[in-house]
Amino acid sequence: MEYVMAIKITPDEFSLLIQRLNKKWRVFAPSAEFRGGRFSDTDNIIYQRISGWRDLIWHEKSHMSPNTIIAPITETLFYFDKDTIQIAETDTSPIIIFARACDINAMSRLDYMYLSNGNNSDYSYQLLREHIRFVLIECEESFENCFCVSMGTNKTDCYSAAMRFSDEGALVSIRDPFIEAAIQGLGQEADYTPSFVSENRETVVTPDSVCRDPQKIRDILTRHPLWDAYDSRCISCGRCTTGCPTCTCYSVFDVAYDENPQRGERRRQWASCMVPGFSDMAGGHGFR
Repeated sequence: MEYVMAIKITPDEFSLLIQRLNKKWRVFAPSAEFRGGRFSDTDNIIYQRISGWRDLIWHEKSHMSPNTIIAPITETLFYFDKDTIQIAETDTSPIIIFARACDINAMSRLDYMYLSNGNNSDYSYQLLREHIRFVLIECEESFENCFCVSMGTNKTDCYSAAMRFSDEGALVSIRDPFIEAAIQGLGQEADYTPSFVSENRETVVTPDSVCRDPQKIRDILTRHPLWDAYDSRCISCGRCTTGCPTCTCYSVFDVAYDENPQRGERRRQWASCMVPGFSDMAGGHGFR
């Protein structure tokens, strides 16, 4: 996809752009959940719908990934009434997600699991995925503990527009006509091409760079001293997997209505291999 144009917009013009997009699109971006953070006086940076510049958190790393949008934490798959099943309605209005390169790359792993992992694609996921477009949030520098360069996820070309944010506004590189149409009359022409992080403070050595034997890789990983450090402080909260943009584990369960136990709904809800009971089976048996 060729670049269409590049412009510079102010915070007020950014807000106007979001207002225009919100008429046809649901716009999500990293935003602060007031006092919802780890401590009582901290905010939680999660993906939420935004309406303007003040809602967007671009200078901090989000605490949750955008997969909360495309694979909701809890969703109803269908309703049942004795022998009758009704597929739950899915809001298919188009979605724009402001995301960093690592999170956009992570979507390819979700796509594989939900769309290509077997003979059938996931119906609910596919309905949403077909209507999603990305706006790249350029990273000025690597955040603490990032390791995107080691994983090759520091770059992407899967976006409709890219933005480099600063206190003065944003530089915008537009690749998709619908963004160009929404931004008409805003900003000034600029010379801007997105750049990507080329170095992290942290370097990760991937198993396949050490050994090509799958069994040996498994042995190396399971016996690695890294786990000793985590064993001493892990409380099985599941935070590591719920924050990971590539984790796809979930549980499926039925909810029968109190007024009529023959009616109810089937729900899908995130699960985590780090939470006690994850491997429990029928009868209460656990194989871990």
